[in-house]
Amino acid sequence: MSVTLSSVNFQTIAPQPVRAVDGGRMIIRSLMGLAGAALMMTAVGLWIAPGASWSHDLILMKLLLSAVSGMAGIAMLQGVVRPGAPKVEIDTIRHEIRLVRMQGRDRWVLDRCAFADLTRVENSGTHVQLWGKNETLLAEVAAADRVAHRSLVTALRVAGKL
Repeated sequence: MSVTLSSVNFQTIAPQPVRAVDGGRMIIRSLMGLAGAALMMTAVGLWIAPGASWSHDLILMKLLLSAVSGMAGIAMLQGVVRPGAPKVEIDTIRHEIRLVRMQGRDRWVLDRCAFADLTRVENSGTHVQLWGKNETLLAEVAAADRVAHRSLVTALRVAGKL
């Protein structure tokens, strides 16, 4: 359960909240999806509107407006996709937990917490819950490997959390 790090500098990466509890991001993503769909329908509606004028000067304007609104609509619809959950890395050698988001080949450390900084640890059988600063749940670990679970529990005992 140890991890080797590539060239990641923790001082340059600002920690970010893992999820918004109030649902603000979900509302913004929903509004972006609604606006993106409206822009896409506008791009199509410019060409199928009844009684539309087909003069040469207006066709160029319609083409420009439909291209811009179509591209903006596609961009907004791409933003609707919910980002994946971050990966939890538990390093028993360095005694820390890291929340990492992988985007292609890029690796972004969202948050890290030393075992000594944990506010609460709950251990029941092979299931361990780790609570970070401000009583936020950092990770729930259900270890299938007995050696890995024993290594985690030993590291938490050394840090004084169990």
